[in-house]
Amino acid sequence: MMRLALSDLDNTLIPYGQGRATDMAIAAVRAANAAPGVLAGPISGRTIAMMSWMFEEDAADCFQTGVFVNGQVVRLRGDVIFQQAPSRDGLERLTSYLRQRDGERTALTAYDNDCGDNDVCVGITDEELARHPKAFHAFHRTSAHLPSGTYVKTNIHSDHSRAHMEALRADLLPAFPEFDFVFPSPTSSTLDILPKGVSKMSGLTVLMDRLGIGLDEVCVFGDSENDLAIIEGVPNSVAVSNATPEVAAAARWHIGPVTEDAVATALLDIAQAAKTGAMPAFMREESEGRRPGVILDQPR
Repeated sequence: MMRLALSDLDNTLIPYGQGRATDMAIAAVRAANAAPGVLAGPISGRTIAMMSWMFEEDAADCFQTGVFVNGQVVRLRGDVIFQQAPSRDGLERLTSYLRQRDGERTALTAYDNDCGDNDVCVGITDEELARHPKAFHAFHRTSAHLPSGTYVKTNIHSDHSRAHMEALRADLLPAFPEFDFVFPSPTSSTLDILPKGVSKMSGLTVLMDRLGIGLDEVCVFGDSENDLAIIEGVPNSVAVSNATPEVAAAARWHIGPVTEDAVATALLDIAQAAKTGAMPAFMREESEGRRPGVILDQPR
């Protein structure tokens, strides 16, 4: 039986750019959480504060439990049980490195825990920020150094090409061994910055240990590079059909695309199966060689 079901958000539960989970997705997360012995929520690169617009305020029950900021924050039933921010000294050195290597077209960005006006581009000026609205459109403040405060989510933003950013990452890995750098999507030119060894899998392990459950009781859904650790590490891993080839190859189970609410359908399946302790139908169907896809009663 699945006791914990966690889904990536962008391009897995929610089409990228859509901005909000569908009514069906919200209903499905709620149905899974209402099922006997099951907890469900996000496993995302985004912060907890960002959930309020991805699910809307009246759906806060959908993200009381989850793994956030790629494993740097873990929440259980509304309480943060783990948090780890990147080294501030390392981030300052990284800011200088980016400036010297790429000039104003690439910068470190940091989000405060409240996801408010304190989100900042570090190491470039206001004038430089204004020249690059595409890469830095969400930021309205600059600082020469990382301001005081708690900045768990940090990224490298750029208006360079993806190929340029892949080359940058190759240079960064040996130069900054205290960090890992991952792309949040197959096409993004943004890099997520993580403390070395932190991943969605390490965050999931914290949550599993607190719940006292094993890997065989966990189901995870993903589509992209920052999901690979959980897709490879969890026996019941699930790829949406729009996943990268690497994620699709590593996943045990496969469902439809994000645009058809495939994860929502699977969560409803998990909720239904929990009533009898059975294996979800979409897993049984694929193991039997049939195309996954079940018709389920919608929650009322």
